Amino acid sequence: MASTRDESKQLAKRPRHDDAQAAPARVQLNPDDCNLDFVVDHGGLRGHALHGGGFAYCWSGARATAGVRRGGRYCFGCRVVAEQPVEMDDTEACQRHLCRVGVSRGDDAVGSLGEAGGHSFAFESTGKLSHDGKLMDYGADFGVGDTVICAVDLDSRPRASIGFCKNREWLGEAQSFDAFSSEKGFGLVDAPAAAGPRPWESAMFPHVLLKNFIVEMQFGMEDGLEPVNGYQPWSSALAHGNGVYGPVFAEQKECEVLMMVGLPASGKTTWAEKFVRESPEKRFIIVGLNLALDQLKMSGLLSNPFYEERLDSWLDRAAKVVEGLMGRAASVPRNYIIDQTNLERIARIRLLNNFSSYGCKMAVVVFPAPAERKSRSSKRFIQTWKEVPDDTVNKMAANFALPMSKDMPGSMEPFDQVLFVELSRGDAQTYLDQMTSNRGSNAFPQDASARGWQSTSHNQMRWRSSVSDKQSSSNAPTEPSSSNAPAEKDKQVDSDFIVSKKFELAHEYEEMDREYKNIREMSRGGQASEAATDAAWAAFEARLDKCRAIQREIMNAKGDPQPIPEWFLLGKDFVRMKNLELQKELELAVESHKKFIKMSGRGHAPSAEIKFALAALEGHLNKCRAIQREIREARGDPVPIPEELLDYRQ
Repeated sequence: MASTRDESKQLAKRPRHDDAQAAPARVQLNPDDCNLDFVVDHGGLRGHALHGGGFAYCWSGARATAGVRRGGRYCFGCRVVAEQPVEMDDTEACQRHLCRVGVSRGDDAVGSLGEAGGHSFAFESTGKLSHDGKLMDYGADFGVGDTVICAVDLDSRPRASIGFCKNREWLGEAQSFDAFSSEKGFGLVDAPAAAGPRPWESAMFPHVLLKNFIVEMQFGMEDGLEPVNGYQPWSSALAHGNGVYGPVFAEQKECEVLMMVGLPASGKTTWAEKFVRESPEKRFIIVGLNLALDQLKMSGLLSNPFYEERLDSWLDRAAKVVEGLMGRAASVPRNYIIDQTNLERIARIRLLNNFSSYGCKMAVVVFPAPAERKSRSSKRFIQTWKEVPDDTVNKMAANFALPMSKDMPGSMEPFDQVLFVELSRGDAQTYLDQMTSNRGSNAFPQDASARGWQSTSHNQMRWRSSVSDKQSSSNAPTEPSSSNAPAEKDKQVDSDFIVSKKFELAHEYEEMDREYKNIREMSRGGQASEAATDAAWAAFEARLDKCRAIQREIMNAKGDPQPIPEWFLLGKDFVRMKNLELQKELELAVESHKKFIKMSGRGHAPSAEIKFALAALEGHLNKCRAIQREIREARGDPVPIPEELLDYRQ
């Protein structure tokens, strides 16, 4: 996925505007109205999509920043610049590089140009016209070096029309359509100048949908557009009063991230889709398996037995696409819903660290009663022919830690709010405890963050003392009765096994502590290359997996393994996360310091109030020092406490 990572850095610098009046006059591709994997560059006129790995099989689309309503005859151009290199040996050559050029209404899905249920038309590189999910013979095919011009006539009566031109050769009218009726047609002509708070929803926009092509758009004469048959450049619609600006997103700090949390078949996707329908003004993007399947044009994959033989390969591609989209989401300002199980606390923290600059972060927990979840699972099986076995669900429940908001005691999660949309937190925890206690011997241990953590040195002492105590108790002389001798012998064997495994686990922890220290030293001052540091972290993660395996062996033998220290689980994210926590605490300390200084200088503030302000300041400073110690114990460099805060008594 190297190419995906490289391409994802090529984000267009987008103009920001709060309303139509402040928007730039020049028309270009809209980085706020495109698929997540679509890249806009070269001043907003060039577009292409990620094409590494599973993205080679995806379609990706983008609309322009301005659409038309009410009337006019306008055109725009699209020149095919290049094909992107892809490895798709299992796909016919004619299906590896495809392009659609056309128009769509602003409320259509940006990845569905020419498809069923939408208001759109497209001329495809195969020479077909695509509309409402149907492909019809129209003109000649086109490819690299060709320029296609799309022309829309909203002035013609009784029906509007659309036509295309290839390399200045007019291909004729492609389709006539009803531009008047809002119910059966496009609802574009004779519409009021501003139709509600989102006028772009009922305007028609230039639209491209690509599969491994690079294109360059022409919206005005300055872009190289050569209008045909008396049509006006698309950009002139703004000056004529027929133009409507497309949607924009605010900065990341004003965007929202919702994280779905729940077991398989609990109803997460159903809730998310309903929420999106009820909040159209926020234009949430649901990042999950369904989004990937939509872009792969395999939305029927899970419900069609025809795909049974190819299911695993397509799901593997979809999973890699989801991973890539998640990486893009962290740097592309939108409102997101992360639609995965998200059961483990450490995994949630790691994922949301990528969204640290975003505004509101909310966890949405969907936890129905077990009987209801089972019913939903059965319904999903009928619809998709697939189900998650109960044994797998129980193992997943063993790792399920209910999310906590950042203001809850002991929380390390960044959620501003945790919303339980079905069972309450208390009821969900009760059922979860029941599932965990009944899970049998194949369960996995809870992550250590659910039970707290201590310093490395103290953990090492606890590992050794705990194992030694167990060993001494197992070697103590006993005199079991003859009737219980076999059982006692079995217990002795189990106890010896657990003790040996705990010794092994303690050794692994000490080795990990040394490795962790070495990696931190490598990271300081550029003492090692990025590749060497990444390789060291990979080795560290491998040892961490080994520790988890030993933990499972101990639990399968009915033992209680020592938890993995939290900084081991968080790895390289621990110091960064703790420094963010330290910075927030320092901000509170600064505010307390200002308040204390102000009260002390007035001379007439009650001594009780001054003492209270002083106690608040010292409380924040003590917490800052504690966080600093945690960072140092994890071999990191903490943010320093400002001198003025330390000299408050002078």
